[in-house]
Amino acid sequence: MNNSAGATSKPSLEEACNEPTQRDFILQTAFLIFIMLVTFFGNFMVCLIVYLHRRLRSVTNYFIVSLAVSDLLISLLSLPFRIRQTLQNGVWCLGHEICLTWIITDLICSCASICNLAAISVDRYIAIVHPFRYHTLMTTTVAWVIIGMVWTYSITWAALSSFNWTEKGAPHFFTEGVCRKRDKIFYTVVTAMDFFLPLLIVLVMYGLVFRVAMNQARAVASLQPQTASSKTDGRGRRFSINIVKEVKAAKTLAIVIGAFIICWFPFFTFLMVSLWNIRLLQPPQLSEQAIKGLRGTFLYVLPAINSTLNPIIYALFNRDFRAAFIRLFQRTCGCQCTSNSANNNDSFQHSMATVTTNGSPKSPKSPKSPKSPKNKKNGHAKKTKFAEVYGEHDFASSDEPKQV
Repeated sequence: MNNSAGATSKPSLEEACNEPTQRDFILQTAFLIFIMLVTFFGNFMVCLIVYLHRRLRSVTNYFIVSLAVSDLLISLLSLPFRIRQTLQNGVWCLGHEICLTWIITDLICSCASICNLAAISVDRYIAIVHPFRYHTLMTTTVAWVIIGMVWTYSITWAALSSFNWTEKGAPHFFTEGVCRKRDKIFYTVVTAMDFFLPLLIVLVMYGLVFRVAMNQARAVASLQPQTASSKTDGRGRRFSINIVKEVKAAKTLAIVIGAFIICWFPFFTFLMVSLWNIRLLQPPQLSEQAIKGLRGTFLYVLPAINSTLNPIIYALFNRDFRAAFIRLFQRTCGCQCTSNSANNNDSFQHSMATVTTNGSPKSPKSPKSPKSPKNKKNGHAKKTKFAEVYGEHDFASSDEPKQV
């Protein structure tokens, strides 16, 4: 079987590379081009916004920028090769050297993207579970060291792909009509270290964060009846708003974990099955059409979609990123029609921040009552909250006086 395939591989490859693109592959190509453009635009905007807005250059946003860079490189260095292969009806026609370049760059960018998600989960765990030690533990230097370790870790595993872990000395890169590396031991180890280990970190960190969020929500809810009668200081309204914020942030967590698992778990499951028990993915267990659908969805589409969703989940769900993006869009397009409404929105959010962050806001019934020195002295201490790090933080609360 192998001899007959080898005797006809060269002319059949030339013919296959010259065939017109089939209709199904045209649709796949259009979809991949759309994913590539959205991925590039979304992640490029995240990097640009952090670069242009100095107040967004925080430790947390450095991790988000690192994630955006890895996803941006996927759209520039990985998806174009996938699109070219799809245009050739799934046949690889670009030769051995470009195939090696594609495999190595795809390993670097994909591993960096997954590990950056784990780094973000660790950062969020420290910020929410240990808020008063966060700025001591997670300094800018520590953040850059972690980011450097993430990229070094990714480059190391990509470099190790140049060796054959299963059969030493045997060829393991195949580029005749396909572009793949056949090395099941290497891919098994990489799957454990580059997916399941980061997945475990993400689940543990966000599980602890979710528990803290629920404890905060229950504590606030238990205080609600006691503060219902004290309407003069606005505390009842403040606690109600906090509950809403915690619920919103918990929903964001569910989206984060769900998107990560849905996009990557089927890919590595399909990969492991194809390496260790390929008969499960062959007729009569599955039809040829089903195999093509599973391969296209799990191996090509979902991982690329994750790079598209990351800037939406980690950046656009954040109020500060949204506001910066809108201002940049208006400045680029020269739109001044919504500037007044944006200013009104900012003033409304500032007033809401005053209600939710100050212990003694001005009462609506007595707007001219002066603040006592005691109230100024006994403000609430600034504490990093679960809702603040997931898009519900107001800049108005950043200058609160600490509690004495």
